[in-house]
Amino acid sequence: MPRLMVKYGKQGDAALLSHRECMRALERALRRSRLPLEFTAGYNPRPRMSFSPALPLGVAAEAEYLEVSVTREVDEGEALEALNRALPEGLRVREVRMLPPGMPKLSRWARYGLYRLDGEEDGIHLLIKVAGEGQARLKDALEAVASRLGWVPGPERVVRAGLYASPEEVFEDVRGKVYYFDGEGRDLRELGE
Repeated sequence: MPRLMVKYGKQGDAALLSHRECMRALERALRRSRLPLEFTAGYNPRPRMSFSPALPLGVAAEAEYLEVSVTREVDEGEALEALNRALPEGLRVREVRMLPPGMPKLSRWARYGLYRLDGEEDGIHLLIKVAGEGQARLKDALEAVASRLGWVPGPERVVRAGLYASPEEVFEDVRGKVYYFDGEGRDLRELGE
């Protein structure tokens, strides 16, 4: 069966949707879009779809992924427009691609996520506090991030975390997990290389 890869984001109030609520909103949008969806069998058929790992509640996203099975190939541009018309405010589809035959499923190639810490130092304080870390750990994490990135409050910080990472894991062993953009939008470089 052909499959669609849907790249979507959630901003503003949509970041406060749980993963389950987000899944439901996207499922409804898929149905409303009139795409030729493949459904599961049984008493309560649902579209065949799988999602990238859930983000913590309150975390905005620029690139989450959804894989959907369809009965035939579809026009990517039309699918993108139809989905965006059906989505609530704050949820937006950024890209739709037909996957080539033989492409591994989403769960096989989604290996990590990138977390960008925006704002001043208070934003990092809040993230670590939400993760349940004590003041000593907070100070250690801030110093580790600051020394590795060489930042003063304000610049963009990007943290790479493993699949199914919790906020605690984002700051666990900062070495080897903190990345930054080279300033020209080319690639990420691991700190300490």
